Amino acid sequence: MLLKLTSSDVRDTALVDCATGDVVYRTSTSDRARPRSRASSTSSWASTSRSQEKLPLCDRCTTAVLDREGQAVAEIVWEGRHASVIRIREDVLKGTAELFDAAFVRVLPDETFLPTRMEYTWRITPDTLTLLDDDDAVIGRLYADCAFINGRPVPSLQPRTGLDYLELGELPADELLEVIVSYLLVSTLRDRLYSVTTYVYGRRKRPLATLRTHATRSLANLRESFRRTISPSPSPLQH
Repeated sequence: MLLKLTSSDVRDTALVDCATGDVVYRTSTSDRARPRSRASSTSSWASTSRSQEKLPLCDRCTTAVLDREGQAVAEIVWEGRHASVIRIREDVLKGTAELFDAAFVRVLPDETFLPTRMEYTWRITPDTLTLLDDDDAVIGRLYADCAFINGRPVPSLQPRTGLDYLELGELPADELLEVIVSYLLVSTLRDRLYSVTTYVYGRRKRPLATLRTHATRSLANLRESFRRTISPSPSPLQH
């Protein structure tokens, strides 16, 4: 499946199936939790939503993933740049620590490997993003800043004039949504890891050594955020 992202902002975009032209999912971000449909509402999530209103709007916002019918099938609650609560259908996770396996993150000089709980792994570099299966075979790939020519994404001639395309292999239908949610989180992390925008588009090119230092520090901050999430402090879901 090849998905076109209609906006450069992954938190407010549509993911369009290039083969059919249908919108598979749409993301929308608001300054507070998006109300869920009556059929899918749960008391735990309602409690979390009420607690959000106590925080300044600039510190917390919610990204909803909407299906073809416009129903919110997943949500990410952001506190600054960190995801504090993640909901995927009826599965409510206490932050990224329950979606990614921080214990097995690998940081190499020019790439980072971030495994997910589904035994897929995101491989992150300054200019590529790929999804690997448990045999390290590539099953997904991001094509950034591309035009769509002859049924395939190709790099655009002028920087920042194209769109991003996410290609995913034959994933089970029940795993697609979680992969999309993990992609939204990894895209945000990738920007922080490598300052990818300035690196790719040449506003301020950095030597590789500087990029390595920046990536290592960012991963240290990521691991620290995982530890904070796992710590036994009261969960926002336990109200």
